[in-house]
Amino acid sequence: MKSALVCGAGGFIGGHLTKRLKREGFWVRGVDLKHHEFAETEADDFVIGDLRDPVVCRKVTDQPFDEVYQLAADMGGAGFVFTGDNDADIMHNSALVNLNMIEVAMYDKLQ
Repeated sequence: MKSALVCGAGGFIGGHLTKRLKREGFWVRGVDLKHHEFAETEADDFVIGDLRDPVVCRKVTDQPFDEVYQLAADMGGAGFVFTGDNDADIMHNSALVNLNMIEVAMYDKLQ
């Protein structure tokens, strides 16, 4: 059975991607800061964690995955995002998630 890791599985797109992967026969681990607001997750394993933390990134990649989808990002809501006051924080947080996930993916390939 193929396996997939969906980072950002608690969001709209990540939640739908998880459902699709399950329909296609994947074993799915989802990870996000929160559970999906409007639907029960279909992930086989769902980890609540902050991917800005490299320890969490290593924890959720404790096994090999056939596919990894990195959709996690700092979304904060319209009142946070559209003011222009938080742009640097949003960019920093989202970049940190991406860099952490790239690092664990590279580390696994080197082992």
